[in-house]
Amino acid sequence: MKLFSEIVSQPTPMAAPVVETGQQRLKGRLVLDELPVEIVVKIATNLDFEGFGSMLGVSSFMRCILRKHWRYILSSIIEREFTPVGLFFQAFETGEVTGVGNRSAREWLGRLTGVGGGRDGRDREMDRIMNFCRGVKLWEAEFQRFRFYDCDVGEMRLMNGREKERFRRGLFIWDWFARVHHAGRQTRRTAEPVAFMRKFSTTELHELNDVWETVWAAVGREVCPSVTAVMEVIGDRSLAEGIGWGDGEENRQILGTMMKLRPGDLLRLLVGGGGRIGGRGGLVRWIRLSEPWIEDTTEVLSMAVLSVRHEREKMMGMERSPFPVEGFPGRYGGVLDHETEESEELRVVHGADGGREGPYSGRYVRGSGIFLIGGVRVGRLVAGTD
Repeated sequence: MKLFSEIVSQPTPMAAPVVETGQQRLKGRLVLDELPVEIVVKIATNLDFEGFGSMLGVSSFMRCILRKHWRYILSSIIEREFTPVGLFFQAFETGEVTGVGNRSAREWLGRLTGVGGGRDGRDREMDRIMNFCRGVKLWEAEFQRFRFYDCDVGEMRLMNGREKERFRRGLFIWDWFARVHHAGRQTRRTAEPVAFMRKFSTTELHELNDVWETVWAAVGREVCPSVTAVMEVIGDRSLAEGIGWGDGEENRQILGTMMKLRPGDLLRLLVGGGGRIGGRGGLVRWIRLSEPWIEDTTEVLSMAVLSVRHEREKMMGMERSPFPVEGFPGRYGGVLDHETEESEELRVVHGADGGREGPYSGRYVRGSGIFLIGGVRVGRLVAGTD
């Protein structure tokens, strides 16, 4: 009879390693590449935009399927995450398209034929709209930082779903306007921008004004600060003059010219691209190369919004606008929820007056800058020049 210690000390024979075949390893597991195409497409349509982008990188086989059915997939994602759909496509498409309409995202995407047609054109069209969506998502994230910049720490928060949709609406209107009235060589006829703004309700213009004023403040703080603002930080006047972008009305004129850039270009500067372009001189050269006519006139969006709001006040016999004209960025109003329910109800009351004609006031005074019909000032990118 063997002792227990002898039994334990004897070597145990090693079992032969089990080598699994590929089929055995995958048995009982869900493999996307083996699913029917219809199921893959159905899964993709229920993803968020970020998830769809990740799914494109799973494999070349998966990417081929998703690219073939991208219009169907993206139409569902756009209708969930990039509303309002009509304004989304007005901002995306090149050139002005008459009427926002009530088309679905699938109908809008069906109108995009791709550059040159065929597979290459289809892929380029998908890449264009994916890049546009990425830009909108980045704007959503960055705008929250700009919007709550002057708030106390306890008042800072993330925007809710309603507020994000209002922000997107303002962003899309701005992008559409910039494409039509700020791009290329402009005329000095300011009645056309005013007619453009009449399409939108007072509530929509209130949201646009918030987006515009908030980004204006961010550009003045992070891209084109005044000499006085720089001097408050570094305390040296000579150095501040080498860094800052003029003072007073001169700085406002430079800011107005910068705001004529497309939202995508401004976002590039606001998230740190300005420094990489090559400082103040490099930034001016880059802008002049990308927009050769940008200094022909200053921006007209501010004038157009304020003029339409003023003429509607006169039509309704109101002493002042139902929404605040200035004070952005603040804690309430604009794209953010109002502080009281009564103020929030004004969004509904003034949400259907778009398209009304009215007596154009002909003059808008903003600070010390005056914009007149037929006499819009020229733009400026460099301080101390005429």
